[in-house]
Amino acid sequence: MTPLVLPPRLRPGATIGIAAISGPVRPDRLAGGVSALERRGYRVVLARNVRARRGFLAGSDRERAEGYRELLRNPEVDAIFFARGGYGASRILAELSPAEIAARPLIHLGSSDLTALFAYLRTWSNLASFYGPMPAVSMAREEGLDWEAVLAGARPEPHSFEENEVLAGGVGEGPLVGGCLSLVAALAGTPEAVDARDAVFFWEDVREPAYRLDRMLTQLERSGTLDRLQAMVIGSISPGARGGGESPEAATAWLADRFAGAPFPVVRGFPAGHLRRTRTLPLGIPVRLDAERRVLEFLGPGVA
Repeated sequence: MTPLVLPPRLRPGATIGIAAISGPVRPDRLAGGVSALERRGYRVVLARNVRARRGFLAGSDRERAEGYRELLRNPEVDAIFFARGGYGASRILAELSPAEIAARPLIHLGSSDLTALFAYLRTWSNLASFYGPMPAVSMAREEGLDWEAVLAGARPEPHSFEENEVLAGGVGEGPLVGGCLSLVAALAGTPEAVDARDAVFFWEDVREPAYRLDRMLTQLERSGTLDRLQAMVIGSISPGARGGGESPEAATAWLADRFAGAPFPVVRGFPAGHLRRTRTLPLGIPVRLDAERRVLEFLGPGVA
């Protein structure tokens, strides 16, 4: 198996490029995120399309891809953060070059729609990526986030679960894979399909009713995506926002029923995903879920 490629760690005063390969970016939120990074001593370079708007996208496919690729090629850029999610990352994958990414294996930080790009990075360049906060979403509004420590080389802190957050017992270990469930399901059958064999699968989503989440999980099971899965970690979900008033209690009951008797450990409630105070997850690094001790441990850093 090809070894996982760890990008160089983020150092004080580094230059951070901000890309927009998904939805259009709100200027006020972008400005807040840039200011927050500059207050921490970082220099910021914006992709040329970061303020573009073309319907529900931050510019055309070509503009979004080239804006990202220019940051990749810029020798002054030390890391790439993605302004926001939304939709559109999967549309630019055909415009990318694995060799170009491998030539400069930079930190990539984002979440939600960036699940598609991160799956591409893992498939074609075996590059670790970081599922976490984004400059035009939560980075400017929240203090105490762990992204800076994790990108600087700290091993993410273990997380302990409450007893009622354990849906199936056991112990599982493997590389952490996954992201936003709707994107992972949409990748099934594509060259960038997430491979959860012998892995720990993390998923989260937002504004999806429970029946749609259930359908996505079933699709992943039927497509073989979850074959030989070692463990499952469920992040933030808020089902029912589009589906007619499902309560948190109903969602909890659905999850308990869905994973009762699962052949691998399953926990819910990990504080990552569409949250203001989201944890930062290094995708690709090994983790260990011990549902008997109710703890998720990260077995190494995500950077070199």
